[in-house]
Formats: sequence, structure tokens, C-alpha cells
Amino acid sequence: MNLMDIKDTVQQMADAIAAVLRIEVEIADNNLIRIAGTGKTKSGVLQKMEGDLVYQSAIRTMRSAVIENPGFNEICEHCIYYRGCAETGEICVPIVMDDDAIGVIGLLAFDERQKKRLFTNTDDILNFLYKMSALLASKLREHEMMVELRAHSERFYQITNMVDQGIIILGDSGSIKYLNEKARILLDVKSVQEVSAESRERIFLFVERAQVGEKVKFTLNVNRQNKGFLAYCHHIIVSSSTPEKMIVIQDIDDIQWITVLTNEDQREAFKNIIGESIQIRELKEYAYKISKSASTILIQGESGTGKEEFARAIHYASDRRKGPLVTINCGAIPEHLLESELFGYEPGSFTGAVKGGKKGKFELANTGTIFMDEIGEMQPSLQVKLLRAIQQREIERLGGIRPIPIDVRIVAATNKDIKRMVETGKFREDLFYRLNVIPVMLPPLRNRYEDIIALTQHFIELFNDQFHASVLGIGQDVKEAFLAYGWPGNVRELKNVIEYLFNFVSQGYITMDNAGRFVSRKISAGKMELGKNREAVKEQSFSLDAMERELVKNALAYVKTHGGTIEDAGNLLGIGRATLFRKIKKFNL
Repeated sequence: MNLMDIKDTVQQMADAIAAVLRIEVEIADNNLIRIAGTGKTKSGVLQKMEGDLVYQSAIRTMRSAVIENPGFNEICEHCIYYRGCAETGEICVPIVMDDDAIGVIGLLAFDERQKKRLFTNTDDILNFLYKMSALLASKLREHEMMVELRAHSERFYQITNMVDQGIIILGDSGSIKYLNEKARILLDVKSVQEVSAESRERIFLFVERAQVGEKVKFTLNVNRQNKGFLAYCHHIIVSSSTPEKMIVIQDIDDIQWITVLTNEDQREAFKNIIGESIQIRELKEYAYKISKSASTILIQGESGTGKEEFARAIHYASDRRKGPLVTINCGAIPEHLLESELFGYEPGSFTGAVKGGKKGKFELANTGTIFMDEIGEMQPSLQVKLLRAIQQREIERLGGIRPIPIDVRIVAATNKDIKRMVETGKFREDLFYRLNVIPVMLPPLRNRYEDIIALTQHFIELFNDQFHASVLGIGQDVKEAFLAYGWPGNVRELKNVIEYLFNFVSQGYITMDNAGRFVSRKISAGKMELGKNREAVKEQSFSLDAMERELVKNALAYVKTHGGTIEDAGNLLGIGRATLFRKIKKFNL
């Protein structure tokens, strides 16, 4: 460490001393580089002071020097300005830190009036200068500590990006100072500034009430939806001497899925998908089979049917389950930002880019799975780059010049009629076929009425925990209203309705007597007759055979296009050669 490292502070100190004593001041380091100066010496700042024997003596001996008659003192006899010195007097003291002289403070008189002020009370001035010397040494030590802390904090921040938990750092005022990459993913923000005021307030209240190390459930608003987290906090010191608070957060849904990692039967990954209908049972079996493949999956279904839940289950049932699962909503991010979110960017790529650049979702998902929701919203210009990433298994950061290899399984999803988009030119045909290697079609809730009650009970148990309530279930009258309703928002709408009702009923059964007006506000009961609803189920029943036929057909087409063999198609499907031939015969392919 050198006084040059705090030269602004050194100059402020020189100006302050000069203002108090009304004498010229200069401060030099142990190499006799003038770090600060006032008056006549200011023009020589940052220049080497050749031949200054007085300062050399003070630094060498670590003792003060008092020169009342320049040119007539033994120290001055070898000075280059001997007998011709412009100064009329000088006092200097060394700046000492850790038993080493790191510099010197000098007071200079250039006329008789300044000389009189300088030597009127020499002992008091020396005492004052030693205090200023100690203060400068402490400032340098403080700067050294801050540099070490910054280096420590940078290492700390780098380490936090290596863990699969969200890390939030709060300052002593409760303001959010830092989010690691996982926290930004969980909160669906790109920076601290994007965290909503509501979420900031909830985080602050959580920290105020939580005991250190105690794991607590709480909710945050993410994309206008309440999302459950398990969190605990610790006191730490990262970049200042003031203890800060570190909050570790985990998505409750992730915790439920992660329990699968230690379970030998990977079918358990699908236990969080609630449903008793034949459609859901067959679909879960189908999804389990395709989870063993590395092929790209396209999940299609109306909004709220559970596309992300199936993507999670497929990931955690796969051989990639120990790798990361990264999600991105292609419809929620503006077009000009989506490319950098997917592929990342190099430092200085654009105004506002994070210093040091940033990894994109593909890099973050390496060795794992990336779930790309609302893929139908992606603009054609970006579709080309996504197609290249799938074909080449590599990406290139925005502003980058080198390709980055990736090992990622892609699970895409859309609520749009993507085949129709291909026909109208709104979605690239070649990209559609790359994504639709394994198709998954999710049926709407209105076509599987058996699942409405099972899901209702599941959400009641969920919100009993969150609201600290003791609701037992729904009454027969509410059940009939639920079964007769069309649920255009599917499972998401049902969950929303149950949460809404929990704000008014906290125990017993939810019935039309105690919640009828609230039920009526949220659903249009009676718009769809129960009998018609059941007929719709029969007419639009999900067919596992149809899905399996499409899967085998796509696998055969894929290996044919890429010059593969029948064994390659079997490997893609996770089945043997004989089984594959039986299915080819069965489906007349």
C-alpha cells in the first residue's frame, strides 16, 4: 500500500493543515514523490523531489526535522539548493505505519511572516503534525482493509453464483444490495432495481421477524402471482464493517421436486402432478418414458394446464436431474432483451450491460434442462439463432466472437396453435420440427372433470399451510358449481379461486352458505351443464396410442434425416430394437 492509493484524501489533508496553520504544506511518499501540495508546491504534485535531504533524513531515521535556517544546518549542507534555498524555514515529520516510514508531512515557510507562524510554538506544531501523520496512516490502513474487503466480497459473490439457492444480501438499512444468479431467476428479475416494491417490503418484514438460521415459509409476488419460498437468514460481513443480512431462498416447488433425487423410483417425479383422470394417468406414464431420452420436447396446451409442472417432472425423472433446471418465459421479455437473456453477453456489448458480461439461460442450464415457455411468442429473427443453437449444440454471446458449447436438453411449451403459425409464416417450419421431436399435448381442465375435485383438495391442503387455516374441504353445492364451470383459465384459475376463498373462510367446509357470493364473483356457475361437461370428456379423451404413434413417427423421421439407424431411433425412444419394430407394425408406419 502507498499514499498514492489515497492521493485525494492526502490532498484534502494538506489543504486542511494549510488552512489551519496558514503555512504551505506538502506531503510525499517514501520514494519522495510529492503526493499533495499547497501554494507554491501544488504545481509539483506527482513529481519526484530530487535531492531533498531533509525528507530523506526524516524517512530514514523516522524522526522529525526542524530547519530554522535553511543552508546553515548540517542536513542542508549537501542540498542542491545549499545557501540558495527559497524556503525560510521547514518542519517535517515522518508518516509511520507498521514500524515503517511510508512518507513525510512538511510545513514550509517562504517569507518572514510564515516563518514567524511556523516557529512561534514548535512543540505544539510538531504534536499537531504527528497527529495528522497518524491520521493519514489510519486512512491508508482503512483503505487497505476496504480493498481486502472488496476482494473478499467479489470472491464471495462469485461463490454465491455457484450454488443452486437464491442469495439476497441486505444492507443495514434493509435495502437490497445484491442478488445472485439463482435469486434473479427465482424472482424473475435481471437486477436489484427490478425487484418490486411489494417484494422488497415482504423481504424486509421477513428479516425483521425471522430468527437467525430459522427456516420460514413466505410468499413473494413474481410476475403478478404469489410464489412460495422457504427462506432463512444470517448476519454476515461482506463489503463493510457493518453486519449485513444474507437471506437464502428456495422455491417450495423446487424443494418438492428435489426430494426425487434420492428416490430410486424416478416415477415419483410425477407425484406432484395432481389428477385421477385417465388422461392424466396416461400422460404421466407417457412423460415418464420420454424423460429418459435426450430429445427436444414441445409441450402444447392451453394457458394454465400445467406445462411447467410437466417440464419439471420430466427434468427430475431424467438422467439430467442433478443438473440445473432453468426456466424462461419468452413472452414476458421484450424482443430486444430476450436474445441477451437466452445467450448472454460480453462486457460492453451495449449500454447498461453488467460489468464483466453475463451468462445466458443456456449457459446456466448446462448439463441440465432449459424450459422455454411461450415459445410461440418468439420473433422470427431470434428463431434463427435458436435453431442454430439446437443444431450446433453451441451458442454465441451477444458481442462475442467465439462459440460456447452447451449440453442442454430443451423443453419448449406454447399455448398457441403452433402448426397454424407455421402455415401462416409466423413460426419457422424448420424450428418447429426441431422442437417437436417429442410432442406432448395437455388436455384442458374442462375435459377431465374428475381432476377438478382432486386438485381442489390439493389446493385446500396447500393454502391451509400458507394461511394457517383449517379448511376441511368444499360442500356439495360448491362442488357442483365447480364441476359445472368451464374453467377457461384451467388449473391456474382453480388455484386462484381457492386462494381467493381462503381470504374469507378459514375453517370447516367452504359452502354456498358461507362463501356463495364469493364463489359467484369468481366463477360463472351453471354456464356449462354437468352432463355436457362429461360428454366433452368422452369426445375429447386423451389418447396415449395417438401420442405414442406420433413419438415413434418423429423419432424415425429424425434418424432418417440425420443418417441414423433403427437402433438410433430406439435409443432416442429408450426402447429396444424388437420393441420398436412391434410399434412400427402396430402403428402401420
